[in-house]
Amino acid sequence: MGGLIKFAVIIVRCGWVAMDVDPLGLVLLHFSLSCIKILSFDLVGRGRYRDNHMHHGLLWSRFSFVMIALLCATGCQQLAPFNWNSINPTTSYPEWQNDDEYMTTWNDKHRDLSNLRKNAAGMSHNQQVLHATALSSQIKQEQVPVVRREMVRALVAFPVVEAESGLEFAITDEDADIRVIACQGWGKRQTDRAFKLLLETWRSDTEVDVRVAAIQAIGNFNGEQVYAELVTALADREPAVQFAGIQGFRKFSGEDWGEDPETWIAWTKGERPEVIYDGKENIADMLNPANLFR
Repeated sequence: MGGLIKFAVIIVRCGWVAMDVDPLGLVLLHFSLSCIKILSFDLVGRGRYRDNHMHHGLLWSRFSFVMIALLCATGCQQLAPFNWNSINPTTSYPEWQNDDEYMTTWNDKHRDLSNLRKNAAGMSHNQQVLHATALSSQIKQEQVPVVRREMVRALVAFPVVEAESGLEFAITDEDADIRVIACQGWGKRQTDRAFKLLLETWRSDTEVDVRVAAIQAIGNFNGEQVYAELVTALADREPAVQFAGIQGFRKFSGEDWGEDPETWIAWTKGERPEVIYDGKENIADMLNPANLFR
């Protein structure tokens, strides 16, 4: 039995090294050693009661408890289960800690692109041209969608013509979120090129979110073509597209006929529809003077 105790102590000492002096692990080790002392006292000092089945069961339960504590303290892998470093993966693996020294990480790119977007308005024209040209080129080469997404967000902040090359590429990107951002960017550019690209996207894209972004951007323009596309949006099968058409008509016409697409369609036909409160209108709609007298 003394050999068993020595074996348990050796396991504890090995666990001490494996845990790399983990705080919680040390507490468990201390507790385990205390249990071993109690066990040795029972085995040596009360050996005369070995034939007593009740006391033998007590000793065995204590021994089992000690072994469980040892397993918890030492673990079965290189890292202890209670190692504080396991909470933060970046500190669990030493090779991750020095990434910034030999590569540009995602956090670095995100921070730089965010700062570029925030500072774009305060740059000189030449600086905007320089950054917009560089971003337009990098967007076409970047393979990671989440990085391209941030690049497009930054590019939208530059009103110079040099940004349009990257935005035109982005509006056909395979990532739907990037196409949405590109539509929003083109909606801020009141040019024939912008309207043409938005119109093509609105008519051909299969993603609802992209079509919504496109028709919302088209609502920033004026003209008969805009009116016709907004009417088409009101009759769309997707509620989100219908609502985008309503928002566009509010901006386009200055009218507000509630949230019902059928009411707006009646208005486009020259009718003066009655706005019926169905519980969906918000407070602004209910307090709108145009709705109070209908």
